[in-house]
Amino acid sequence: MPSLRELQQHFAAAMLAQDGTAPGFAIAGRAPAAERIGIYRNAMLANYRNALGASFPVVRRLVGAPFFNAAVDAFARAHPSVSGDLNVYGDAFGDFLDRYPHAAGLPYLADVARLEWAIDEAQRAADVVHAPDAVLATLAATVPERLPMLRLKLDPTCRQVESEYPILHLWQANQPGSNDDDRVELDEGADRVVVRRGAGGVVLARVAAGDFAFLVALGAQAPFGAALDAAQRADAAFDLGAALRTHIASGIIAGVADV
Repeated sequence: MPSLRELQQHFAAAMLAQDGTAPGFAIAGRAPAAERIGIYRNAMLANYRNALGASFPVVRRLVGAPFFNAAVDAFARAHPSVSGDLNVYGDAFGDFLDRYPHAAGLPYLADVARLEWAIDEAQRAADVVHAPDAVLATLAATVPERLPMLRLKLDPTCRQVESEYPILHLWQANQPGSNDDDRVELDEGADRVVVRRGAGGVVLARVAAGDFAFLVALGAQAPFGAALDAAQRADAAFDLGAALRTHIASGIIAGVADV
């Protein structure tokens, strides 16, 4: 007689089995275990498809429902959820699509998924009170010798996504009500997109290479001096004053950490 733990392990393996088998569940005198487990498996995969379809609607539209569902099934088997809340499931979907053999001919797809996940996270992130005047006052009151060690805090909803493909245009062209004649050329150029939640919802904006590197570094909690170095490596013409004015006024830079 298998233990409860062994039965649970067999059940989990059966739910994720791609060949439909149900090892450890052959019970004499009852309906075939594989058939009974299949009912639960189909319901589980349907939940995964619905959850990821809500988080990645543009990916789904770009590839079509059959392709998307097959990709989600493969992803769910490789990366089953470890939470009871499928609303927070899917962070690794972009990385999975990078390796998914059937998406090899769609090199932009993984980055579109990363952009959609950034939007999803921005929608769920905690609120913050924006006080641009307070941020500017703190910077103005800091002695120059201390500035390189300051840590500027980004809005908790802020995310950054970079791609060698025009993923923002791809996303825009696949929104409800978009112009069906809007063609996206993959050689339009790279995109560096900042995603955040504003008063009217999620906002997506392209930024220059220097600004992007600056915000990525700040988001990784790099001190001000290191973030400035990263920005200048990305773009020698990076204008720190303009960047601070723009990103503090918009609320992307939301505060200064205690030092």
